[in-house]
Amino acid sequence: MKTKTILIASLLFFTAQALAQQTKEEILKQFLHGIVQVNEAISNHPEPVAGIAELAIDQASKSIEFTKENIASVLAEARNYKNIIIITGKHTIVKVTDLDKCIQSGAWGVCMPEGAGYVQKSGKLNKMEGYINNIIGLPDAQKRTAFFFE
Repeated sequence: MKTKTILIASLLFFTAQALAQQTKEEILKQFLHGIVQVNEAISNHPEPVAGIAELAIDQASKSIEFTKENIASVLAEARNYKNIIIITGKHTIVKVTDLDKCIQSGAWGVCMPEGAGYVQKSGKLNKMEGYINNIIGLPDAQKRTAFFFE
């Protein structure tokens, strides 16, 4: 009887994990609709945001890794494109929603625009909205890449 209970519990756990992954894929697919063509490869990726980064490298018109030192030029370049996606590490994805609505960031040293995105924490995608400095975090050694789409 105990073996059956453990087996059933294990099946439920793995089914829940599979559904959670499917949900992440659906969330990201909807979030990036019309910008990044999300394919089935993302559903098998252990880190969906990192998987999106791999797709964005191939689909973006241009990409720039940025730091505090070059963020001003990255934001200036963003004005030449229809959509801008920023990925921080393997856990955060942000879509810049309004370059003109911004707030001065002491940490970044520039006026940071509004955006919306997701931060993956404890295996769950958490929705975030506001100024992108509050989503991408403080300048540090993490890799941050801006992807530009026409």
